[in-house]
Amino acid sequence: MVSAFELKNIFDKDYCKLLAKNYSFDISDYEKFSSELSTAFRDFIILILSENNSYTIEERNKLYNEAIYNLQHTSKLLRGMPHPASSMSYRLLKMSETLKKVTTGGKKEKSNANRFIEKNLIRKFIIFWDKYSQNKFLSSDKEINYKTCECFLDCSKKISITYPEIEWFKTCEMEFVESLFENI
Repeated sequence: MVSAFELKNIFDKDYCKLLAKNYSFDISDYEKFSSELSTAFRDFIILILSENNSYTIEERNKLYNEAIYNLQHTSKLLRGMPHPASSMSYRLLKMSETLKKVTTGGKKEKSNANRFIEKNLIRKFIIFWDKYSQNKFLSSDKEINYKTCECFLDCSKKISITYPEIEWFKTCEMEFVESLFENI
């Protein structure tokens, strides 16, 4: 029998009560609520831990900048050559542009370059939010409920206490979180 990875208990009953109070969640079973909230973050946490999250954002950006230079140089070498080299040149150029967006882009550029797993995390959180909140993520007028972003940021800060080795949660800021939710 294979044992599954177990997450640490992140969202205890007291924290769930605090969330319920702050965000007007309709909760009858705090254990179920905690479990579903943990499940929303589970895949993302496991992926980040499996990536050996040993780089700081500055170290990551330094590596990305070095990769950008090499990708652009290789793209120039292959440009104008017969297929498949010419199409590879284009792909390498697109890779370097994506890395540039992540390292130096503005709010919109960075959010467009987010990895699929980050977008999946936000989608799962929205499903969780809509299940427990009367004030849904999107109103009937397609307006975003930014309380969802606040709650996500609160949960991220709580996770960063339990998993201090995960830089992503530690460095979450409201502007970044809002951009994630706006681009779903």
